[in-house]
Amino acid sequence: MNTLFFQLKGLFIVLALFSGVIPSVAQKYMTRNGYVHFKSNALVDDDVEAVNRSMGCVLDAQTGEIAFNVLIKNFTFRKALMQEHFNENYMESDKYPKATYKGKIADYSKIDFSKNGKYKVKLIGTLTIRDISKNREDDAELEIRDGTIILTSAFGVACADHDIKIPKLVEDKIAKVIDVDFKVELKEAGK
Repeated sequence: MNTLFFQLKGLFIVLALFSGVIPSVAQKYMTRNGYVHFKSNALVDDDVEAVNRSMGCVLDAQTGEIAFNVLIKNFTFRKALMQEHFNENYMESDKYPKATYKGKIADYSKIDFSKNGKYKVKLIGTLTIRDISKNREDDAELEIRDGTIILTSAFGVACADHDIKIPKLVEDKIAKVIDVDFKVELKEAGK
């Protein structure tokens, strides 16, 4: 009788797996140490440039959904005065402490996450800065290297799109479109 019980139990488990009663575990990758850099190519004087090495990112490999979170105050500049003006005057980081991106990798189903390789991909989603959301489509490169997903991209962000006001006094020192690039190395969650 015990043998019949174990056979029926095994059959139930197999049927449950095929019928979708037991959901599969999502394959999520993440980091809290992503790199994001921006640069405003100045028409005169110094370029305004900053780095943030604590960008968070989560990728669901089963759905292609991706999300980024960047704390504005974590950007560091060469000059303390630039950092102060950035946080207080342009970004108002006490009022708007983070920038976020939520979207999807287009055609993610063509990516084989189980083996090494490089893919040109398109990120389609919404970038929110200063509580102003803008839909975007940006090119990126996704590389799978020994279980780590490396995602890089470079794109422009228009100050006007997120109501970042540039005073007349310094308008020739700050570009209207800021060059942004990032790199994240994502590891499977829980590993």
